Amino acid sequence: MKKTAVTFAIIVAVIGVMALNWGSVHALLVARPDFAAQHVEPVVLYGTDWCSNCKMTRAYLRENKIPFFEYDVEKSPEGQRQFKMLQGNGVPLLLVKNNVVRGFDPSAIQAALRR
Repeated sequence: MKKTAVTFAIIVAVIGVMALNWGSVHALLVARPDFAAQHVEPVVLYGTDWCSNCKMTRAYLRENKIPFFEYDVEKSPEGQRQFKMLQGNGVPLLLVKNNVVRGFDPSAIQAALRR
């Protein structure tokens, strides 16, 4: 009886941890769609028109002549859908050769472009 109770407690604990971290567990279980393959540009930017970090990201990409495609996640249903599937919780979010870069991070952008 004691062994059964311990086993049950462990199963309940594992289920609880999985429920609390479902986003991470789901990301491990389900392959992320390759949204980058839908664009000829090496960078896809998910942003908004009012976001200052999005403006800095756009300026950085233009200054460095890095081609990019942009979705406004407030205006584009397709952009919103992709943003959610990439577990976006803030803008800017970039997809650089299918590598996710969160926020304005020039060194991460350059590193992802080299991959």
